[in-house]
Amino acid sequence: MKKISFVINGLLKNINSRKKEIELLLGNEFDISFHVSQRSTDSINLSQECIENGTDYIIGVGGDGTLNEVINGAMLSEKEKRKNVKVGLLPTGSGNDFAKTMKLNTEVFFLKDLIQNDRTVSIDVGKIECKNQNGNNIIRYFNNIADVGLGGEVVVKVNKSSKIFSPTFRYFKSSVEAFFTYRKKKIKFTSPHFTWEGAVLILCLANANYFGSGLGIAPHAKVDDGKIAVVIAGEISLFDYLRNLSRIRNKEVINHPGILYQEVESCTIEPLEDNLLIETDGELAGKLPLNMEVLHNEINFLAL
Repeated sequence: MKKISFVINGLLKNINSRKKEIELLLGNEFDISFHVSQRSTDSINLSQECIENGTDYIIGVGGDGTLNEVINGAMLSEKEKRKNVKVGLLPTGSGNDFAKTMKLNTEVFFLKDLIQNDRTVSIDVGKIECKNQNGNNIIRYFNNIADVGLGGEVVVKVNKSSKIFSPTFRYFKSSVEAFFTYRKKKIKFTSPHFTWEGAVLILCLANANYFGSGLGIAPHAKVDDGKIAVVIAGEISLFDYLRNLSRIRNKEVINHPGILYQEVESCTIEPLEDNLLIETDGELAGKLPLNMEVLHNEINFLAL
């Protein structure tokens, strides 16, 4: 009997009902175990332990942050042990941007169909080497989007905002507030394909299309092409952002002299003045400088 390990965001309010639903639909066919996070980054360790102990499937139950931790846990496991493991997501979090790109459903029966029919996609993973808040060298992986600049400031504001509002409204409100407080800072972006230097509002390294609760910031991103889509927004005003917000949500390319779209397989980003925070899938990962490379088809992910 194959093993399925569910790594659950401990902040979910309906954990018990979710467990019962999962057991009802999958319990007769699979050896199921539940692992609930108690604090930030718990899901990294839990996922690594599940893979090291021989699970066949590792499923994150939560949002983008939970899946990001599951991916990081998988990448910390021995390659021989993780290469045949299928990673999945039951999207129940406040942000489900990667689920939107992968066209995932929130229902357990949809996940069951993916598992029973062995529906997987080999996805790329971005590997970032950077500094943590204490200045120590760290490695962080991302499956969706990493960014520097405004994104880190927005994450801080979103995490402090009231949960009574929807994730989309909270991100929009925090973004508008950040426009008034954030000062563009100069960086240098270097890759084998192109270089860029200047004051940046936000720079996104995108493996998938959406971030920020439904913003289709990277319409040219593909999860399995061995490349990371780059979006650099420099001289962009709040008016520019609000005027194009509906087009961004519709995953359209924005024709604006302050926006640059590119693709890379590796890059470095250096701060030329005050430092910048790095955000990965809704979580603060560290600060510049960073080195990034793409790990092609690194994870077997459950999707159509």
